[in-house]
Amino acid sequence: MKGKMNLFLAGLVLTVLGVFLMVEGAEAFCVYNKTDGQIEAVQISGGKFGRSFRQVIAPGDRECCSWKEKSCNKEGKKDSTVTFDVFYDHPGSQFLSQVCNKFPIRADGQMTVIGNDLNYKCE
Repeated sequence: MKGKMNLFLAGLVLTVLGVFLMVEGAEAFCVYNKTDGQIEAVQISGGKFGRSFRQVIAPGDRECCSWKEKSCNKEGKKDSTVTFDVFYDHPGSQFLSQVCNKFPIRADGQMTVIGNDLNYKCE
């Protein structure tokens, strides 16, 4: 009886694992901050005017928006293109400095902002 139970549990684990592997990938676009400073990501196209993605992201953190969310992806397709401007808070200045301009990603994709010592870039 114990052998049958172990076999059953092993089968259940493999089934659950298989289901997880078959689930489609990304359900959102994400902006990752892999820098030593705070950034602000502003969606400039692909979303609804005035309600698009705009997030301040701490170092080592990320913010995401589902590709199904119309405010972030007005076309509603995974392969739609959304674009961003990204800024960082330059110490000693009252203005934000731009890291990247009109950076495109897929609505189910990701952008990573990398760098340190105010030498940042988007990938």
